[in-house]
Amino acid sequence: MTRAYLVLLPLGVVEDLGWLTPLVTAVIAFLFIGLDAAGRDIETSFEDDVSDTPMTALCRTIEINLRQMLGETELPPPVQPRDGLLY
Repeated sequence: MTRAYLVLLPLGVVEDLGWLTPLVTAVIAFLFIGLDAAGRDIETSFEDDVSDTPMTALCRTIEINLRQMLGETELPPPVQPRDGLLY
């Protein structure tokens, strides 16, 4: 839907902008496509990407805490970052 709007946008603004139509349309397209990409990234926040919630590490921490409360001594190790990222 975004791309269809961006294809039709120059037709709607060419009368008002004239020669500036390509420049203005390119800036608007850049912003819209960037917002669309950011929205898609935010939609899928549990898929182990760089900007996602580290569910594995959170679950492991909860597991360790619960086992400590139960008095267990053999606990799993906490999840360590890989390449500087926690998954």
